[in-house]
Amino acid sequence: MQTSDETDAAQPTPFFSFPAISSFIIPRQSLCGNLISLSPPTPSPNSPSYLILGYPVCLTSPSYPRNEFIFNFAIVLSHAESPDVNAYKSVVTKLAHLMRSLEEQSHFLSRDTSAPGTGKLYSLCEMLMEDLNNYCECMIPIDELNTLNIKLFPTYHPPPPVKAWHVPIFTVRPQTLMDENWDLTMQRIVPYINGVRSVKQIALLADADYKLTRSCMKHLLYYGCLLLLDIFSFNAIYAPTAEFSTTIASDKEMQRECASYVNTKFAPMAQEMAVQSPDGNGDVALDPGILDDEDDIWPLTANGKKVDGVGIVQLFATLRQGLSVREWYTENSNALANIDLRRFITFGVIKGFVYRVHKYAYLTGDGVANGVAKQKASARKSTGRPIIADRPKRRTTIARSMSSERRIGEDDDVDSIRKLRQTVGSDEDSDANGISNERLKKYLDGTHCFDEICTALEISEKELMERIKRYPGEVLVIHR
Repeated sequence: MQTSDETDAAQPTPFFSFPAISSFIIPRQSLCGNLISLSPPTPSPNSPSYLILGYPVCLTSPSYPRNEFIFNFAIVLSHAESPDVNAYKSVVTKLAHLMRSLEEQSHFLSRDTSAPGTGKLYSLCEMLMEDLNNYCECMIPIDELNTLNIKLFPTYHPPPPVKAWHVPIFTVRPQTLMDENWDLTMQRIVPYINGVRSVKQIALLADADYKLTRSCMKHLLYYGCLLLLDIFSFNAIYAPTAEFSTTIASDKEMQRECASYVNTKFAPMAQEMAVQSPDGNGDVALDPGILDDEDDIWPLTANGKKVDGVGIVQLFATLRQGLSVREWYTENSNALANIDLRRFITFGVIKGFVYRVHKYAYLTGDGVANGVAKQKASARKSTGRPIIADRPKRRTTIARSMSSERRIGEDDDVDSIRKLRQTVGSDEDSDANGISNERLKKYLDGTHCFDEICTALEISEKELMERIKRYPGEVLVIHR
């Protein structure tokens, strides 16, 4: 015979106090017919939190002793499963509707007089819990006419906004997924997604509507089939993030993966190298078959020496603020002789240890350039020819580090802003591309990056810089 202390020790510790939530698990009639979600108070501060989902149902009929019958099937979720709460909401709702139908047909619930922890209803709940936990689906026969079929469908976070200047790259092989039943726009744009073209370029080349193209990109992003990158340019600036030391700098497997990804020796199979990573986190993993030969994996320098893992880390470490890809290549041209520059930078961006330093144009509106323009206009009236003012020298201050360990905006006006002070060189309101000052002005508020401006105006970055120089006002180019 067990004592009371031994009996208490044998019983498991409850997850939460049932009396504190009993009014919601066994609710009043006014709460029935609604999905209820609640987080019960934890027994102690260190106890894990739980989420309870329920859908109480109330049936009224004179056949019941109190003219009504209330039941509720609730699911208890751990805190780690709370992001997938939407998937379990449908389970609770479907289970409540099915049991309501069974009760109305044959009094399946009210006639179950088995002892607690026994009976057909208890077995049904136990099988449902085990199947959902182990297989994320169940098919439980209830009687000759009814079967409980439930499946948990994974829920994904909303996809990030897709812009015209974003460059999509596949994380899966689309040929293994596509068939003749796919959307027509999707079938047209997929062949043009190669990790180089922007969304707008893909829409133009595929002769597809831009809005439909962007909608297709959102669908592929939602299911983890795509990643969004920036437009690669030799004028772009990249720098390591705070995660550099904990990723490729100390991970030898990532170094070998990078070597096989950027080695020009494997360029013919570039379109087949990106596959979905096993953990499903959206990272790009490479075909492990190309990682077998240790001697052939590393790219060679111009002198025929191997660029090993240390050399790859050193190349990434030399990326910094104020140094464009073109200048970086000039400094390391020997080591980069057999390395695909675009794939090298893309690998760092995908893995998260390299970030893009964007350029933004900001019109100060201080009136200095407008005053010069007025002086030149008055001089033309008096002399009949224009006066060309001396242009001040351009400042080339290297922008300050804006990585994740620093607060963005800290001393931007001192270290991370490059000033381009240009006086008016032309009185024309638009250039040869038909870009008027009024059209350009809406992009000079410091919130539009150069990629966005160049894509919207359909000009190159060099042409944009030349157009900014001719703008009647002082424009700051901010690197951030």
